[in-house]
This record gives sequence, C-alpha cells and structure tokens, in this order.
Amino acid sequence: KNPGKAYHGAVSYMAGDMLTNYDIDIHPRIQDYANPYNPDNLTELEASLTGYLPFWDRLRFFVSLRKHTRQGTLFGLTKYNAYGAALDSSQWEVFPMNPLDKLNLQTKLSYYISKKAKLQYNYISQNQSWKSYSHTRKYLKWGHYWNVKDAGTHMVQWTHQLGTKTFYTLNFSHARNFYEYYAYKDPYDPRLVWGGYYVRDSNYEFYSGGTNNSRYEREVTTNLFNGTITSQLGDHHEIKAGFERRNHAFNLLSWSINVDRKDEPWVDTNDNGTWDEGETFTDLNGNGEWDPAKDDNGDGIPGSVDIPKHSLLTNSYNNKPVEMSAFIQDKIETDDFILNIGYRWDYYDPDGRVALDWNNPDTNQTKPASVKTQFSPRFSIAFPITATGKLFFSYGHFFQMPPYSRLYENADFNVLPGVIKSDIGNADLKPQKTVSYEVGFEQALSLDMAVYVKVFYRDMKNLLGQRIYILPGGSDSYALFINRDWGNVKGVTFSFEKRLSTWVSGSVDYTYQVAVGNESDPTRTRRDYRLSIEPQKKVVYLDWDQPHAFRFVLNVGPPGNWKISAIGRLESGYPYTPADANALIRVAEENSGRKPMQANVDVTAYKIVPLPLGRGKVFVKVYNLFDRRNENYVHDTSGRAGYTLGRFGDESTPEYTNRPNWYSTPRVVYFGLEFSL
Repeated sequence: KNPGKAYHGAVSYMAGDMLTNYDIDIHPRIQDYANPYNPDNLTELEASLTGYLPFWDRLRFFVSLRKHTRQGTLFGLTKYNAYGAALDSSQWEVFPMNPLDKLNLQTKLSYYISKKAKLQYNYISQNQSWKSYSHTRKYLKWGHYWNVKDAGTHMVQWTHQLGTKTFYTLNFSHARNFYEYYAYKDPYDPRLVWGGYYVRDSNYEFYSGGTNNSRYEREVTTNLFNGTITSQLGDHHEIKAGFERRNHAFNLLSWSINVDRKDEPWVDTNDNGTWDEGETFTDLNGNGEWDPAKDDNGDGIPGSVDIPKHSLLTNSYNNKPVEMSAFIQDKIETDDFILNIGYRWDYYDPDGRVALDWNNPDTNQTKPASVKTQFSPRFSIAFPITATGKLFFSYGHFFQMPPYSRLYENADFNVLPGVIKSDIGNADLKPQKTVSYEVGFEQALSLDMAVYVKVFYRDMKNLLGQRIYILPGGSDSYALFINRDWGNVKGVTFSFEKRLSTWVSGSVDYTYQVAVGNESDPTRTRRDYRLSIEPQKKVVYLDWDQPHAFRFVLNVGPPGNWKISAIGRLESGYPYTPADANALIRVAEENSGRKPMQANVDVTAYKIVPLPLGRGKVFVKVYNLFDRRNENYVHDTSGRAGYTLGRFGDESTPEYTNRPNWYSTPRVVYFGLEFSL
C-alpha cells in the first residue's frame, strides 16, 4: 500500500449506429422514410480518475462516470394523431420508439488508517430514462410510456486485520431504487386525451389514437448490515463465519387517469366564450364537426381530469419485509484433498397479511403471513487424481424468495367482476428450495491449456403456480399465487481454456442440459381455466430449457500493442407452446415447440498509440457481426417471428405480423477513442 503521488485516469468516447438490412422486410413501409447510417445514434462516454489526495496520502479516491445514449434502434411512423384522426402522408415522419438516456456514477474513498485497518466509502448511482417499443402503437408518436429509474447506493466497509491469521469485515449500505412510468410527467398535461380515443384500426391491429393514461410508481429502499470473520487455524483449517440483515421497504402505487374530452380549440371571434356556427376551429379528431367538452369521468365537470388513486383498478402496497442469514464454513486443505463444509441459516419475515378464507377474501378478516426459515448444508471436495488433474464434487441447499410482486400484488383483494379478471398475491408463499449436485474433472494439458468436464443436477421445489377460487354466487373468480410446481435441470458442460501465450488466449465450452417440471408458466392455470382447457398432468420443458449451447472466446494480439477479440455463441432455441389459428387454444403439449436456433458473434479490435503524456487507443466494436436475425419471440401459431396463421378467419397484414422487437438487435458498429494517463 505505497500511496505514491501519481494520478491515473482515462476518458473514452465511442459512437455508432446500426449497419443492417433488417428494415427492408421488417419495416416494409417505414424503411422508405428512414435515415441512412447515423454515427451519433448510439453514443457512450466513459471517464475515470484515481489517486491519493495530495494533502492526505492515506486517502485514496476513485471516480468513474458512464453516459450512454440511444436515439433509437426501433422506429415508428406518425400516421395518426392522439385524437384518432388520420394524418396526410405529407405529415408522416419516422420517430424512434426505444430511445435511451442512462448515466452511471461511482465514487470510492479508501482511508488506510494503518497497515491493518482500512475504512472505505462507496457510492453508486444510476439515472435512466427510456421507452420500450410498442408494436401496436408504431403509428402513434404521442402518449407512449416513458420509463424512469433513479437508483443510488451508499456503502461503508470496515476491514481490520487482528493478526497474521485473522481478519474481519463489516459492511453497511443504504440503497434506494425508484421506478415509474407515465406518458407525461404532469398528470394534468393537456396532451393526455380521453380514453375513448384509444382504439384500434379497422383491422383491429394498430392503435389509431389515444394516450397511455396509466401510471406506476415503485420505491424500494434497503438497509443492509453484514459482517464476516476469517481465521486460519493451524496448517489445515480456514474458518469463515458471517451474518447479514436486510431491512426492506416496498412502496407501490399504480392507477389510471380519467380524462374528459375537452373543447376543440376555436377562434372566438365574438368573444362570448362559446363556439358559434361559422367560427374557425381545429378539427382534432377529424370528424368534420366542432366537439365540446364532455363529462366522461362522471365528476360533474366537463373537460376535467380525475385522478382516482383508490379503486378496483388501482394496485398499492406498503410492506417492510426483513431478511436475515448466518453461516459458518471450514476449508480444510491437505496434501491429498481440499474440503469445504458449511452450514447456512436463512430467515424471512414478509410483513404481509393473508386472508382467513381465500374462498371469499376480505381485508377485514386476515392474519399475518408466517415467518420462513431454512437450514442449508453445503459441501464440496476436490482431490488430485494425476499430477496435473483433479476431481471435484459439490452439494448444497439454497433458499430463494419468490418475486415480491407475487407476494404483495393486489393486496386489497380487489376482484373484478367476471371470470378470472384478477390476480391476487400471496404473502405466505414459501421460498423456492433448490438442491444442487455437481461432479467434475479438471486436467491441465500444458502450462497454458486445460480442459474441464462438469456434470450437474438441480432439484427445485416450491415453484410458483396458481389456484382458481370462485366467489360465492359463482359468477366471479380470481387466481391466487401458490407454491405448487416443481422442476429439475440436469446436464453436462465440456470446457477448454487457453491462457495467454504466443499472442493467443481463449476458451470454448459446450453445455447439454434438460430443464423440466410439472408446469412452466405459473399463470397457465389461469388461462386454461378461462378457456375450459383440462390442465395437463405431465412433465413439460421449462421456459428456459436450452438443450445445446456452444460458446467461444478468442483473443489475438501482443499485450500492450493491439488486440482482436471475438465472442460467439450457437444455441438451441427456447421452447414455446403451439396454438391454433386464433392464438387461443393450444394444439400440442405445453412447450412442445422449439424456437429457431440462436447464433451471434461480437468482435472488438483496438490499437494502442503511445503519446507524450500518456497513451491513446483507437478501437472498433461490432455487435452481431453477421447481422443475424435471431428470433427471440415467435407467433405461437407458426413458431416464427415473421409470419402467423390467420386470426378469426382473416389474414394479418405484414406490417402487423412482422415484429421488429421480436428479433435480436441488428448489427451495430461503434468507432471510439480512448486517452489514459
């Protein structure tokens, strides 16, 4: 820990855009209006600086910043206004549908109190705003959701060495993560329009008017305190123990704004405050008539805005769950083997309430959700079987809570009238329990090459499912999340690794696996019930089952001069459930279909240029080098992203069936410069 006096820093900037032929058939109408390659479409700026403060040589600092912007890689065309009026083709213009603006900041202060003690402070923040592509709104520029994220984490760490064989670490952190979405920040923004304009075109495909009037706010804060102590006992035992406590606070509110129709703008020539026949007006909805304000939200005030934050259509919860854990492990090292054996305790208090009778849930008749605990043994051993090879085995139990949204969703037990139009979360859900087994072999072929073989099996219980409840009277029902499903995954991985020598390094690995369970989609019970489909009682492939996965990494170049790197993958497609032409009734077993194969290669190349005050780097990055159209999502009727069978006896238009967001990102080419001290 020699402080020194030098500062080290770097600044890099890169810019790029798509260089692709995707648009020719995926955007058959929009591509005629699109711009050519725009090097400012995608930009990224990174800067960092580290060193010791000149007035305090025991205090080291580190600051880094990353700014990423994306004008758009998916585009729409303005054919309608928000009021449902068709625009003249001379007014059509291409607009980005997935812009992104992201800023990441990290700061770190390290104070070396002595050779045996260090105090460290770290702050990480992320501010991000973006839009997600909406295929049904590709001809509407106005009124689509903005997603906004504001996150920050403060961390303090104390490290103290008690002697030559023992040290401990204490950590405290406070994290806040706020996320919201809205069409316009101000709920009274005049650009929000009446929900009746939110209708689809004559083919019932694309929206021809309307704004998204729903809003969502979620804030999660977490206070964490943990500690670990590590001690070498004798020549063979390293003991490590620790604890952790997390106090969460979840606050969520989602609701919709009820907007009245307003007076269409007019020129009040006689200044009487009302429209009179013959006065000029702006025909917003294109019906050829002047339309006055209406009391659409029923508050008695025509043209007003109603913000109901408490109704059957709102969702809110405020919960403060607590997580705790503790562990102890012993690492035993001898000339013949290395053995790790440990024990972990997990505790979870969901801070939620559940209905006394789920057949007729009532917020006035509830009980607290139970506390969940689990003891998890873990064990691994490795021992040599040749001079340069070893065999290893591991076994362990793992504890994982379900997504919090499944615990607290619709905590007011609001059930909409009809057949399963509501889901209700369950604060008494059990944690997912996973038992994992691994056995493998590692063999060095030379000083810079080695091969690995690993066989694995994981058994998962308490996966999420749903149960249908019919309320008294028989006409209304809902779906409750419960623990009902199970699954397992088994497979084998073969790996080859070459460390850097003679300018070349890299790795190749192949994995074969099978992931199955009694049900893949926890909400399928809900859909089957609505469509009167008998639930399947057999083993099916899970959504993330991927039988074959081949991946490679290749690096070529002399260190400190230039390098070319390539990362590639060739993988099986994920499963899907084939459906009939109406995309409602499945015509085969769940997840019996397979999406097309996935393939991708990314390439990076750089050249280092010595400079008088540091060094420079010129680089190029190409993502999806071969511009392959990987189909991440497919139509259930065809198994492909580019076409589907006719719905309800009619053929869908190519503009509707071609889903650009269902494909992987097209080829993107970046050019960049970096300067470092």
